[in-house]
Amino acid sequence: MILIVGGGIGGLSLAACLARAGIDCEVVERNPVWTTVGGGITLFPNGMRALDAIGARPEVDAAGLPLELIRLLARDGLELAVAPGEAWDGIGRTVVVDRRALQRALRTAAAAVPVRLGTGVAGIDTHSAGVHVTFSDGTTGDYEVVVGADGIRSTVRRLVFGPPTIRYVGQMYWRTAVAADLVEVATMMFDRDRYVVVFPVGGGVTYVAFQLRSSEPLADAEGTVAQLRARFADFAAPAPSALDAVDGDPALHFGPAEEVVDHLWHCGSVVLIGDAAHACSPTMAQGGSLAIEDAVVLSEELARQRIAAAALEAFAARRAPRAAWVRGRTHQEIEMLNRGVGHLGERSQETKAVLGQPI
Repeated sequence: MILIVGGGIGGLSLAACLARAGIDCEVVERNPVWTTVGGGITLFPNGMRALDAIGARPEVDAAGLPLELIRLLARDGLELAVAPGEAWDGIGRTVVVDRRALQRALRTAAAAVPVRLGTGVAGIDTHSAGVHVTFSDGTTGDYEVVVGADGIRSTVRRLVFGPPTIRYVGQMYWRTAVAADLVEVATMMFDRDRYVVVFPVGGGVTYVAFQLRSSEPLADAEGTVAQLRARFADFAAPAPSALDAVDGDPALHFGPAEEVVDHLWHCGSVVLIGDAAHACSPTMAQGGSLAIEDAVVLSEELARQRIAAAALEAFAARRAPRAAWVRGRTHQEIEMLNRGVGHLGERSQETKAVLGQPI
């Protein structure tokens, strides 16, 4: 039996993969109800390809919108360029989807896997025969493998490897999905140290995000809608409509972009996937896609290798170079954004060359 800690994108994707492979598993999720953070999500062709492996691609295709074109605007509304969305021959196209719809698709794909909501992990004891786990409700269990899919501040990482080193990367984000049709074409607006994203995601919903460069993380009190409006009041359309749409939105997420500095992904029969292993800034919009890919690769290795430790080592060897490339490229793009530079053409060629390769 395999325990998956965390019912987010990576955890649900892995549950679906393991179920399809006939490998017994269960999921624990610390939240008492299903919830999501951040509004919308962009899944590049590599992420959509990974969804094929878990049977969730048709539902995500139906719920989201293909990213056909992206308008690049300056702060004053001047059109800088119109770029095509990523579409890679033999792999697929980019889709933008409401995170709630993606979660529904993944829950459907993983419907055969037992899930315990409102349950976290309190203790992990690794031994020669596997892993003994103590849960937050006082129950215990023994597992062949434990997978930490529980985010950047992973409890599994802390219990097994010690507290993670988490680094702020100089970006503060406001993100949500609003029930309004704000634009017909996906739009990005650039200014020095700031940018705005307004992407339709289907079903009359629009994903909006505002990013501000800040040398130090801002306090929660500085993340109010009033503060947001003041910081972006000088942007031309469609930014004012996006600001109006988030006014008073309780789902507006505010927080820093951070990355996990540590490169420890597995120990004995415990392994980390997704943000728990390799979180970085969302600038490249690859976090969700990498988590789904992680799930596919880990499932393959667990099905192929008879010894759990060997499977986890093989998984890390396959995934680490890809995650490292995304992190390095993300750092480059952050610097471009800080200068107010639109860079999708350069991104397209290099991203396809690297992430278009088989996982």
